[in-house]
Amino acid sequence: MKNYIRIVFIASLILSIGVSSCKEEAKTPEKKEVATKVKAKKEVVKATPKPKPAPKKKLEPVIEKVPNKYFLILASFQELKNAERLQEKLTKQGYVAEVHNASNGFHRVSYKAFSDRKLAFQELKSARASEENKENWLYIKR
Repeated sequence: MKNYIRIVFIASLILSIGVSSCKEEAKTPEKKEVATKVKAKKEVVKATPKPKPAPKKKLEPVIEKVPNKYFLILASFQELKNAERLQEKLTKQGYVAEVHNASNGFHRVSYKAFSDRKLAFQELKSARASEENKENWLYIKR
């Protein structure tokens, strides 16, 4: 029976030491420090100001300027002075008149220019419909 009491005593001693040691580990101050450090980090993150979003830029369409290739010719002159005189007269009337030098020595006077072929031929057709512009023609610059 003495052995039985010793075994019970040793078992209860081991059990009490084991239970008391588990409770102490749960209450260790290291875990509290970790918890406060985590809270401190969260506060620092909240304290930083958020960057303001950059103002949105309005996107403008990119328009590729196509050079004019089709010109409505009103007249053609051998003398440059005559071509320039007609150009000035047309400019005063509100047209965008230009003088084009031809390889044969003539100077062509245009009063409208187009980059679109269809539009140029439509305008030629409507210009030739009037009696005074029946002699107009289309110069295609290559």
